[in-house]
Amino acid sequence: MRSTERIDESDLRIIEMLTKNARISLREIAAVVNLSPSSIRNRMERLVELGVIKKYTLELDHRKLGFEVEVVVLITSKPGESDALYNTLSQYSEISKVFRTSGPANLICMVQVRDISQLAKFITSELEKLIGVERIETLFVLPQDE
Repeated sequence: MRSTERIDESDLRIIEMLTKNARISLREIAAVVNLSPSSIRNRMERLVELGVIKKYTLELDHRKLGFEVEVVVLITSKPGESDALYNTLSQYSEISKVFRTSGPANLICMVQVRDISQLAKFITSELEKLIGVERIETLFVLPQDE
């Protein structure tokens, strides 16, 4: 963001509303923020141009799609291998997110699979065979009561 560009209170309210529901209508935002729908659209376009809003996305409930097991996978890479591993891990359909981190693990992956058997196969047939992987740890995500 350029130092001359300011994010004001209206922008922050728009961002908050979009964070809760990226599909909310311009008219609904305008009613809360007290601006016209065209002003809201212009502000949103400006926030995209400034790089404040990177993309509009959706959050899935993987369990409702048949992916019953969600796991956090911590990967420690060999020195100098984390960039290549990050790029490779980002390509797997089982991995929804990859984060570079500091600390004992270089990479954290969010993995969704149908069952424990699929997880075991994914780890042993794919992850363990990647060049640069030194250590893999898994943490099971416990389902939330709804």
